[in-house]
Amino acid sequence: MSREVWAFKVGGFSLINAQLAAALDRALPEFSFRWLDVVEEICRRSPGTYAAATTEAVARYGLKMLEWKLPPSAFIPRTQAFVRYFEKWLPANVPSTAAFTFQTQSLFNGASGVVPHFEFTDHTYLANRRYPEPKPLLPCCPAWRNAERELYQNSALNFVSSEFAAQSLREDYAIPADRAICVHSGMNLEFPSEVLERADGQRILFVGVQWERKGGPELVEAFVKIAEEFPNAELHVVGCDVSAIHPRMKVHGRVSREAVPEHYRQADLFCLPSRLDPSAGALAEAAAFGLPVIGTRVGGNAERVVEGVTGYLVESRSVDELTDALRKLLRSPETRRQMGQAGRRLVAEHFTWDAVAAKIATHIRTHLATVEGSQGGK
Repeated sequence: MSREVWAFKVGGFSLINAQLAAALDRALPEFSFRWLDVVEEICRRSPGTYAAATTEAVARYGLKMLEWKLPPSAFIPRTQAFVRYFEKWLPANVPSTAAFTFQTQSLFNGASGVVPHFEFTDHTYLANRRYPEPKPLLPCCPAWRNAERELYQNSALNFVSSEFAAQSLREDYAIPADRAICVHSGMNLEFPSEVLERADGQRILFVGVQWERKGGPELVEAFVKIAEEFPNAELHVVGCDVSAIHPRMKVHGRVSREAVPEHYRQADLFCLPSRLDPSAGALAEAAAFGLPVIGTRVGGNAERVVEGVTGYLVESRSVDELTDALRKLLRSPETRRQMGQAGRRLVAEHFTWDAVAAKIATHIRTHLATVEGSQGGK
């Protein structure tokens, strides 16, 4: 069997593509991964298809492009023009001698039918209906919706970042449990080798780009409620530009990736009360830096915050529950210290990309060995 793997991606995917690719190289050194961007390195090679897909993307998703501040290329995989082109491109180009194919994100169907296929994603289209506040589905074309379903059905194994996504695969797409495997997801910063011993500070940190979706308004309301009780408490907002409505609310706006670790180091606790979140990487990042974390019971958050051990989980939009959780942590430096230590251990075991890639590698090797054994026995 060839050792070459054809792997597909779309753009940066919140830094996941590059980090997972590097981790898979380390976890599966016996294979040589050939990564291709399905938009930039495949679709662009057909100028007619690329132009048609771009036009369709603007017509179908133009409002979302403006809202999310994304270019048309980010939506090309969701167009009928792309789906039809890629369906023909795959079997004509993926060699039957490849060991297997692999993809990140479920925005396209990379299962060629030529060799075994594996995919890793953090979400499904229909999982948007599973939140306490169901998220409206994008008006994706029928061809794309069929391609997504066929991806899950035709992948040898579907790797996902949360049990939330695995449940969607099982119940919304009828994928057998042994083919819907939660391997979690890594953090987008390097795991710190050590963290500073914190004094009795009361600095609350929020890191997120989408203020409303990440529960920023609820956090501000809760902070105002506790500000008089804790006159030394501060709220620091990183990642988005919003108006500071309290003198001890500090808004840092968008910062570079390299600047984010320093904010974690200076904080005393982390709070991300998301309304919607498939698997918030910031919760793992904060825990890795020894911070107790407060999250909400949505998406895969319950796997990233162990209630009463690494932090607290509250109902989304519940300002009262959020206020109580903040009060508990602000009152007790010892609780913050213990939860921070427990959080670092949790992240080290489950939420680094090397840990994720190791799980994926084990499942892939087992599957390929089973396939080879069955073929050898014929």
